[in-house]
Amino acid sequence: MPTQILATNTTAADSADVVVAAGTPLTVCLKDAAGALVGAGARVDILLKDDAGQYFLVDSLSSQKLAVVITGPGTYRFSRPAGVSCGVFSG
Repeated sequence: MPTQILATNTTAADSADVVVAAGTPLTVCLKDAAGALVGAGARVDILLKDDAGQYFLVDSLSSQKLAVVITGPGTYRFSRPAGVSCGVFSG
């Protein structure tokens, strides 16, 4: 069932933590408000939380890479810089 991770907007924002369990891959995809093609320049960074609570960049979603399958267990956050309208959902 699709689930919104980061609401579509143009403002800078971080999602809540998303936990990926071992053996349970998660497909995440960039979206816009209309369900159309995401505009050029759209970007959401995928960050992985370490044992000290810090987040590290591991990948990004963009108009050139709309979806990613996360297979590594861990706690992730999705971070959108201000700019082009976009959001993230999981499928």
